[in-house]
Amino acid sequence: MIQLIASDMDGTLLNSEMEISEANITAIKKAQAAGIEFVVATGRSIEEAKPILDAAKISCRFITSNGAQIFDKNGENNFTLGIDKDKLTQIIPVLREHKIYFELFTNNGGFTENIDSRLASVAHWLKSTSPNLSEAEALATAKSHMTTLPIHQVNNFNEVVENSELKVLKVFAMGQRHDPALALAKQELNNIAGLHVTSSGANNIEVNHIDAHKGASLKKMTDKLGIAMQDVAALGDNFNDVSMLQAAGLSIAMANGEAAVKQIAKQVTVANTQNGVAHAIDNILEKKW
Repeated sequence: MIQLIASDMDGTLLNSEMEISEANITAIKKAQAAGIEFVVATGRSIEEAKPILDAAKISCRFITSNGAQIFDKNGENNFTLGIDKDKLTQIIPVLREHKIYFELFTNNGGFTENIDSRLASVAHWLKSTSPNLSEAEALATAKSHMTTLPIHQVNNFNEVVENSELKVLKVFAMGQRHDPALALAKQELNNIAGLHVTSSGANNIEVNHIDAHKGASLKKMTDKLGIAMQDVAALGDNFNDVSMLQAAGLSIAMANGEAAVKQIAKQVTVANTQNGVAHAIDNILEKKW
């Protein structure tokens, strides 16, 4: 019997307008009323994720930055696992060598060396998660995104790496969709021991500590709650969701998800633009899944 539902955000819980649909909100609240714990498991930071759930009036726990942090329903941090400094000094040169734009996300916000490059890259990222967006709409959303998640600009990332008060939770690199440079850089990063390297879209690379992934943090959370992983349902659409889909008793992929992700899932729901989370929750509550 499902006691906890964990959902990714981009390409899963959120629609093409980067919002939670009314149908998804209703279904989540119905599940919570039935005593099922609802958890957001996202590559986003807590600063990016929580306001969207607050706007929908949904109170829940969060797994953020691909598993690098865990937060309770009050937004209190319960767990943080950053990337070791010696690993960062290996990651950064690889991305610079391939001329790939990247950012550092920390326990105190995100950092960039170039705001204009960030706007262009976020617009490309939005297009990868919501292909129906036009270039102009994606850029407008990217600019709006800057107001909801201020990114600090630094002259050089060494200012972040050398700051003892900051923990780098995730390195997020973005480029053009299916850019060969991304594939080459990802291959090189995979050769660095102690890292978890994945993607949440065809135009990005996400790098975390090897033990900071959604599956591991979901297990930490369920252990604390006394819930067996067999009684967990997980929903996702991309490669950074694979670890939790593999860990959950019921794995559910989105119809808009990557083909390889759908192949490992036990069930496939409809697309994120068609209220796929609500469709999955209804099937769970009706005990069809």
